Amino acid sequence: MGRRKRKSMSEDVFDVLSFLTDMFWQIGAVVGAVLMFVSFWTADWAVDQYIRASTSPYLGQSVHIFGWIYFLLPLMIAAFAIFFGVKSYQSFCREHRF
Repeated sequence: MGRRKRKSMSEDVFDVLSFLTDMFWQIGAVVGAVLMFVSFWTADWAVDQYIRASTSPYLGQSVHIFGWIYFLLPLMIAAFAIFFGVKSYQSFCREHRF
């Protein structure tokens, strides 16, 4: 018999939030709004770090080549926010059919 891999805590939280969003659209809307706020906050941080690194004499050349890496975290968080927004919209439409 094969053993089932244990899920990480973040996967469990994501599964629970996804399940709750299917049941209650309000939870998905709140989670999406909070994630979008965090995305804007991390985008501000990424721009600040990009500016600091690009003016550095040691990191300047590498930042011009690999500077897009700073913006991966805000984009990933925004993707999760969009996921929960779409999921909450679908749940809202299921709940409010005419």
